[in-house]
Parts: sequence; C-alpha cells; structure tokens
Amino acid sequence: MAETGVRKAALLLRSLDPDVAGELLKAAPPDVVKQIVAELVYMDATGQAADGMQPAVEFLGLLHGGGGGQLESFLQNMVANAVGRDRSAELLGEVRRLVDGRDPFIPIRQAEVSALAEALRGLHPQAAAMVLMELPPERSAALIPLIEESVRGQAVRRMALGERVSVEAQTRVAGLIRDRLEAQQKAQTQAGGGRPTQAADDNRLRRTALLMRRLRRDLRDSLLESIRQQNADQAREVQDLMVTWEDITILADRNLQDILRTMDAEHLALAIQGADPKVEQKIRSNISERAAAMVDEEISLMRKPKVEDIEGARERILSELRQLNAAGELTFEDNTGHGSGPTR
Repeated sequence: MAETGVRKAALLLRSLDPDVAGELLKAAPPDVVKQIVAELVYMDATGQAADGMQPAVEFLGLLHGGGGGQLESFLQNMVANAVGRDRSAELLGEVRRLVDGRDPFIPIRQAEVSALAEALRGLHPQAAAMVLMELPPERSAALIPLIEESVRGQAVRRMALGERVSVEAQTRVAGLIRDRLEAQQKAQTQAGGGRPTQAADDNRLRRTALLMRRLRRDLRDSLLESIRQQNADQAREVQDLMVTWEDITILADRNLQDILRTMDAEHLALAIQGADPKVEQKIRSNISERAAAMVDEEISLMRKPKVEDIEGARERILSELRQLNAAGELTFEDNTGHGSGPTR
C-alpha cells in the first residue's frame, strides 16, 4: 500500500467508531495494520490530520488529560478489535518503534519547556542544540534561558554552525532525553499520588481554550455546552481562559480601541500598574494622546494601589473583551502573523 493510501486509510478509520474501524482492519495483513496505526499516531503528534477532523480530536485529547489520551483510547480499542487483545499490546509496541524510527523527537516537541530544561541538565551542548533545532522558534526562545549557562552559548553556536549529526546519534540522544522525561513524569505522579497538579490542570485548560478560540463560533459553542453539561465551573474557566490579560498584546487594534474608549482614566491607570511593558505599550498605543495624558495624571496622583484594585480594573477590561469573544467579534493576531477570529 502506497504512503498516500496509508494516510487515506488512517483518516477514514479515525472518523469511525473504534469498533467499526477494528472490524474493517480485520481484513488487512498485520503489517498493513501496523503501518496504518503508526500513521495515525504520527499525524496526531505532528498536527497533520485533516483540517475538518483535527480540532475536535485535539480538543477531546486536551480536555481529557492532554497529550493524545483520546487517540490512545481509540487506538487500543480499534487494535484490540482488529487483532485481538492478546496481540494488541505487542502490535502497539511495534507501532511505537515504527513512529520513533520515523521521528524520535515527537515526544520531545510535546514536552513542557521546563521539563525539557531539566532533562537536558548535565548533557553535552550538542544534545541541547539538537532539541533547540527540533522545537518551533517560540519554544526554543523559551527554552534557551532555562538551559545551564555553561551549555547555553555552545548549544546556540552549534546550531548556527549547522554541524552534521548522524541519524544514529540523533536517535540515541532523543531516546536518552525521552527516558529522562518519562522518569520525571513518573516521579511527579508518585509524588502527587497519581493526581495531576493544579499547574497541570491550569495548563490543560488554557491549551483547550487556545484551541477553542480558533474554532468556528457554532462549533466552539457546542463544545462549550458539552463541557457545561458535565461541569459548569470548568466550562466557565475555559471560556475565561480564551482571553487573558497577556493576550492583549495580540488583539486587533480596533477591538481594543472599542473597549478602551469606554474605560475612564482611573481604571486604565490602575490596570497598567505593574503590567508587562508590552501590554502597557499596546494599551497606550490604542488610546488618544488626551486619554494617555489623563492616565499619566492619575498615575502621578495615585498612592500605591492594592492588588485587588489592580486586578479588578483589569477584570473589567477582560470582561468586555470576553463578551466580544463570546459573540465571535474578537480578532487575535498570532505569532506567525495570521489572525484568528472572528469566527461565525
């Protein structure tokens, strides 16, 4: 079966119930089953699934624990139906080896930056250079400051030199880092009694929110409603996390201008107290010179504000922005220069 055929078969099966998909696979030779399952894992890990399928698949995976949990359950059921439960564990192990051989850095790209920094501790600068080259630019930029100072400069220099590394060396280094990441995860699970930390929960919900704000409004609303039926507080939190204070830097100017025009100088002065310079600059660039002067005057007269007053002023701005987002009228500009929203 040609690679295009494998991919088409994988996409078809992923759109079906796992029991039905397993029945269809029963007629395929074991090697073809292995190729199709490996293609499903690879597409999910690299975001290459079909546009119409991926948002819902990724949404479910993030909501129920992140990192492909939904796909894992689907594959286990499908493979068990196709080859039997006795053979399924062995086949999935072979699939993992196939995917690792195709791209051993997949789990590394999906890891948290802080976990990667810890996994790289004590390793040769070439290992750090390999990881930095494999990550998207924004994640590499976040990782570099966390790498040991004695390694950081050499790693970046090796990236710039473009030193050739054999496939065997890349596979060996990737395997070592993956082992360290898995050891970290086991240690965290044991320390927390198997329950995710609050930080992990917050990160999962934020990732879910970021995904959902890119969806069409009707699809987003239906997914939110499905969460709300199970957990109203969680649905509210996901909805709020679609627009955070830090997101102000990537809002379309016209959206921000519409909101800031309704805010008085006192509230704006409070809101920018201690704010990230990029957020403050974004706000100042979207108010008039007269409004900016009034804000500066308020700041000069202001005593040290209470934290709750600052948070209240910011929340008033965010509340207005979230209403626009709920109505599908908020536009974000992401790091690649492409906008997201409004989506109807």
